[in-house]
Amino acid sequence: MPIKKRHSVLDYAFSVGKIRALEKFLIEVEVFEEAIESNLGDALKLFAESEIYSAEILHVKDSQHLEAILKNELLNLKKLISDLLLDKELLLLLDLDIDNLSDAYKICRSFGSKFLSDYIMHTIDMHNIKTFFRLYILEEPEENLKVALGCEGFIKKKDFLELYTQDLTAFLNRLEYIHKDCCTVDYTYYIGEALQRTIRENSFIYLEKAINDFLIHILKPAKYIVFGPEPVIAYYFARLNEINLIRMIILAKLNNVENEPVKERLNAVYA
Repeated sequence: MPIKKRHSVLDYAFSVGKIRALEKFLIEVEVFEEAIESNLGDALKLFAESEIYSAEILHVKDSQHLEAILKNELLNLKKLISDLLLDKELLLLLDLDIDNLSDAYKICRSFGSKFLSDYIMHTIDMHNIKTFFRLYILEEPEENLKVALGCEGFIKKKDFLELYTQDLTAFLNRLEYIHKDCCTVDYTYYIGEALQRTIRENSFIYLEKAINDFLIHILKPAKYIVFGPEPVIAYYFARLNEINLIRMIILAKLNNVENEPVKERLNAVYA
């Protein structure tokens, strides 16, 4: 999928400057931790104090009201990113799902961004790992895996299919050596313990958290990229993660959920 007009990374000087200013207002993990321990009103105040979110968040009444507020925040975020992204094909990254990951990867490669290309490839891998693991635990037939797997990331589809009929140890061993360019990545360093806990406790909470942690980790080097669209895209995913965490915490407050389960789901942040 060719890029119609490719801007120089230097053309992003204003956009990156704007993002650097906005990054200072991102919510740190300690604030989320304090919000979990707080009552509903105090938690809402903590998020309002970030100066990013509308003051309307202070007046959340129920889950529908919360969703309306967060939907508006997301729309505002997408408009901001749309204004700052000079290469409009990259806007596809704002609505990633398993059906368009392949196109997103092609766009990033065509643009020439190894950082964004790698992020998409890791995202594909995480989806496929989660899919493999879920079907393996449920003892679904191999044919179902063929259908459920997304496009290929750093791990080939044939690897997933070959490992599906083997002991789970073989799958975990394979995740230790993920080849990308001239180096390898050990996925078990980031998600290995979560995979083990998923088996022991029959819950995907830990794997979901570990995957989110890993993808945030992959994004963080964008803080040191001086020119180009990468900091803009990374900021978008940072804010999207933030919005999801706010939703999780406030919904828990509205539904009188105990703090401990919420703590277990609190993943890393970009701030």
